[in-house]
Amino acid sequence: MFWKKNILLYFPLFLSFYCAAQSSTTDSLLRVITSENADSAKVDAYIKLASINAQSDLLKARDFANKAKDLAEKSEYKKGEGYAYKWLGIVSNYQGKYYDALVFSNKSLNIFESLNDEVGTSNLLSNLGIFYSDKGEDAKALEYYLRSLKLAEQTGNKLRIESALANIGVIYFKNPDTYNKSLEYYFKALPYAIEIKDDESTGIIYSNIAEVYINQNDFAKALPNLQQSIKAFSNTSNVTIAYIIMGKMYKQKADYDSAVYYYQKAYTIGEETNSLLDKCQALLGVGQVFMAKGNSPRAIEYFKNALPFAKDLDAISELKDIYKGLSSEYNKTFDFKNAFVFQNELINLYNTENAKKQSFNTATFEYTMELERQSGQLDQLKKEKTVRELELEQEKLAKNFSIAGLSALMVVAIILLININQRKKLNKLLHAQKKEIEIQKKDVETTLVELKSAQSQLIQSEKMASLGELTAGIAHEIQNPLNFVNNFAEVSIELFSEMAEELDKGQYEEANAIADDIKLNLEKIHHHGRRADGIVKGMFQHSRRNSDSKESTDINALADEYLRLAYHGLRAKDNSFNSKLDTDFDESIGNINIISQDMGRAILNLITNAFFAVDEKKKQNGKGYEPRVSVSSKKIPAGPNDSGGKGKVELRVADNGNGIPKKVLDKIFQPFFTTKPTGQGTGLGLSLSYDIIKAHGGELKVETTEGEGATFIIQLPL
Repeated sequence: MFWKKNILLYFPLFLSFYCAAQSSTTDSLLRVITSENADSAKVDAYIKLASINAQSDLLKARDFANKAKDLAEKSEYKKGEGYAYKWLGIVSNYQGKYYDALVFSNKSLNIFESLNDEVGTSNLLSNLGIFYSDKGEDAKALEYYLRSLKLAEQTGNKLRIESALANIGVIYFKNPDTYNKSLEYYFKALPYAIEIKDDESTGIIYSNIAEVYINQNDFAKALPNLQQSIKAFSNTSNVTIAYIIMGKMYKQKADYDSAVYYYQKAYTIGEETNSLLDKCQALLGVGQVFMAKGNSPRAIEYFKNALPFAKDLDAISELKDIYKGLSSEYNKTFDFKNAFVFQNELINLYNTENAKKQSFNTATFEYTMELERQSGQLDQLKKEKTVRELELEQEKLAKNFSIAGLSALMVVAIILLININQRKKLNKLLHAQKKEIEIQKKDVETTLVELKSAQSQLIQSEKMASLGELTAGIAHEIQNPLNFVNNFAEVSIELFSEMAEELDKGQYEEANAIADDIKLNLEKIHHHGRRADGIVKGMFQHSRRNSDSKESTDINALADEYLRLAYHGLRAKDNSFNSKLDTDFDESIGNINIISQDMGRAILNLITNAFFAVDEKKKQNGKGYEPRVSVSSKKIPAGPNDSGGKGKVELRVADNGNGIPKKVLDKIFQPFFTTKPTGQGTGLGLSLSYDIIKAHGGELKVETTEGEGATFIIQLPL
């Protein structure tokens, strides 16, 4: 929850007097540039335009800052040049151009220091502190804040003393081990804020002090500081800072009703002032309350409501909390697909942060090396000058060899010291980077363990879905012979009654004819009973197979069986579904060694997808279209590159549906990618089929033409 508080603390430092509240509009500033005003006035106008556009149009802001720099250099307006470089540094940081940001910011700092400009120097020191703090380089940030504090104390500027002390407190707040140090600086800053009647900063410092106490579970000390914060903010919109921290405190105390009350107060004010951050943090807080209460559906609802605000703001801290909350709560409700989606979003966020961190580390390293190089050039010039002076001295004092020798030794010693210092700096930087990489590696390993767990659960869900398809088909297969048995049994009972009546009448010939019909019926009952028995025995045989061991299997029979099971399974769910089935099996293939249950699942997935494709096209095209799914096999002789030397078997599942669009063709075998409507597919079917076929040493390929259909091709070694 740092984000808004820090921006407010930094705000007096972040903008120069060029960006103070101004009544001039962009149009009036542009008129200054095109008028006959002095160059210094035009430079100031360019800088103001850069500051105005820095939050909305970075390209424009950079262009204005560059024009200000060029004109300031041309007119030798050093102060304007310093502010131009400052805004070039800020814009470069926003654009992720960290090397440029370092170069421009330090150029600006050097100019202000050379001019003894306390305001400009203090601004740049604070800017550089923020720059390093945002990148997690707290030691470097602290260095700049302390320099800013020292300068402010020398000039007696109480506003800047208060801001520097508060910023140092924020740095120490990041580490639980330095909470007391954080309090020390907040309490030093507080009297300055009160003395200069800066109510905003007073309210923020009180709320920051309260948050330290909350993190230490010292609620008795936190509450009066929050009350003082609310009093300082009075009726301003920034009172939401105190309300949100108040909500956090009551949530931590498990007083959930009070927590929700304060979060809702913050949201109401945020709604009135259209503050996206207030609304985001309030919704996130309520979501965390429901999460703590074990109410996953309500927690998910509030997290999802907070998500658009966090995305619009690019609020990294809030996005992390939202993604963690959604992943955790979806996992608790066994919605593993969504849990995985938001876990993946969290990983992408960390990856983006790591990429930015790596980019920043690279920029820092390159900038350090450039400074070292420049320092080396200066040292070289000094050395050359020293050598020249020594030569002149030798000409004057040719006999004084001892002095010349001593001077030469000093030059060598200086060079050695420079090299040693360079190596120390490089070793320190490399050590810090190595430590950072180790921390990132641990985070990635933890995330991978969580992902593997979620993936296992999702794969099991997909297997159960396939089992459902099979069960529907098997039920239909058994139902067919059972219907015959029941029908012939009913007819036979009626014939027995008729035969008894004929015997009573003495009509023996008629009775014998009825007896012959009964015999035929019983034969049919016996035939269909054996048929049902065969289906059941086949299913028992399937259930007893070891899914981890290969066995000799008739691939043609397996494909034909799963074609019928898939068709009848879909018909059982939707009796309006219909499709023409074509088979063309190469009988010369014989049996091959496969794990029949796994391969059956892969074939079933492909056939089910084909039926879905033709059904969708039928719904779109109506009566003029005949759905058709075909399954065929053929034996492919061994080629020159076939290491096994026995050739391959190729199984094709083709449909005349809509085909697969080119833009998604590369993604269809990726886990969780699906073109089916929401709720009708997990996106794991093709991925699992691909893995099963790969595990058998085979290949799964696809041929498709948009609007005409698709063919999936399985190739397995013989």
